[in-house]
Amino acid sequence: MDVLALRRLPFLTRRNYYYELKHLLPWSALAGLVEGQFSSVVVSKTFHGSDFLIAVASATPFAAYVFSLVWGMLCVGRPKVRLLVLFAAGTVLCTGLAGAVPAEPRWAVWFIAQVAAAQVLLAGVVTVRSAIWRANYPHTVRGQIAARLQAVRSIISVITVQAASALCDQYPDAYRFVFPVAALSGAVGVAVLTRLHIRGERSELRRSARNLDSDLREGTYEPYSLTALLSPGNVVRETGRILRNDWRFRKYCLAQFLQGAANLMTISVVVAIVSRQLELPDERGFWISSGLVVALPVLSLLLSIRRWGRLFDSLGVLRFRVVNVMCWAASLIFGLLATLVTEHGGAIGPWFFPSAVGLFAVRGILHGVSQGGGTLAWNLGHLHFAKPEEAEVYMGIHVFLAGVRGLIAPLGGMWLWTSVGWGVWIVALGLNFAGLFFHASLARHEARTWRRNEQ
Repeated sequence: MDVLALRRLPFLTRRNYYYELKHLLPWSALAGLVEGQFSSVVVSKTFHGSDFLIAVASATPFAAYVFSLVWGMLCVGRPKVRLLVLFAAGTVLCTGLAGAVPAEPRWAVWFIAQVAAAQVLLAGVVTVRSAIWRANYPHTVRGQIAARLQAVRSIISVITVQAASALCDQYPDAYRFVFPVAALSGAVGVAVLTRLHIRGERSELRRSARNLDSDLREGTYEPYSLTALLSPGNVVRETGRILRNDWRFRKYCLAQFLQGAANLMTISVVVAIVSRQLELPDERGFWISSGLVVALPVLSLLLSIRRWGRLFDSLGVLRFRVVNVMCWAASLIFGLLATLVTEHGGAIGPWFFPSAVGLFAVRGILHGVSQGGGTLAWNLGHLHFAKPEEAEVYMGIHVFLAGVRGLIAPLGGMWLWTSVGWGVWIVALGLNFAGLFFHASLARHEARTWRRNEQ
């Protein structure tokens, strides 16, 4: 019985896919705790941290992505599996040490710093993994393979975080062994990584070695020196050079930034409306709010991601993004309608509550479906523009920009919500359609180029 559906994949991809899947089974438990908001809950409930410390703990997962600029450049011309193992082992170590921090308010800053270090190194894992997918999986099935791996990762991460949260609700000091156990699980996953092979890496490393003494920065890449990577000025200049030279990638990043900001700025708004304004019944309030905000989107993501994977492989990233952003627009429209119903509940009468819950439920389903496609494009989209030797640098730039919008957009969304109310949804829709415009123009340009080449 082909339980893992390996026979449906090209023969040369099966071995690496098998070991990546085997790695993700234990690794996803650690990744779920480190990259999400679990640490901010621990800071709030266990360490009794201030609002400022809670905000800092909530922002560190996004801030960690900023380091992807450096990680992407570090990967150029260096062995990928060795770097992946190094980043993963560092993540395991920092995660385990987070459990050793005493459960006292004065140690909250050290706990946040420990988890932040793990998140920074986990960003390196994400960056290197994208380059490995580019090398090992052909573009015709890359979306389907990524969809399978992301589905497994999401399921295990959600189960782990929910179980850890329930445990820490009962026993606030439980983080003392939750983090070390997750680290131990991650260490098992790191051991599996050593079995991965990178197709074509030996010849790529030989080319990089021959170019070490050359003054190359146009078209061919040499390994970046550690001295250059430690200089913020050098990193910023190199990033600017890539964005100046590749106008298509620059436009793609702009579209991603606008569309991503539109989604991120409304997530915290939905939480505020559902938890504070929807007047949920006390006995079922927690379950209704968590279902609308968390459960429905996650379930929709898991049910849709495999179909998104096939669509990604058939359409290509640009046309795929057009479809995906239109789905995001639909989720924003239903969020706007649900907000209007909630704010005018008195005029609607007894149908107010079921109408608002129903609209927020549709918004949650559409948000999850859209996020399923967005997850694939986020991990694979930059490969459409990058040359093989540039993939890591492009991923680093892309993830860096994701971190910037992750820091800015939620704060901007809450500021707009307190300032203009439901108008925040209009702003979000405007940003979303601006991103759609840029994606569509890139897709049209690519289609015209292909037609000219075929003539």
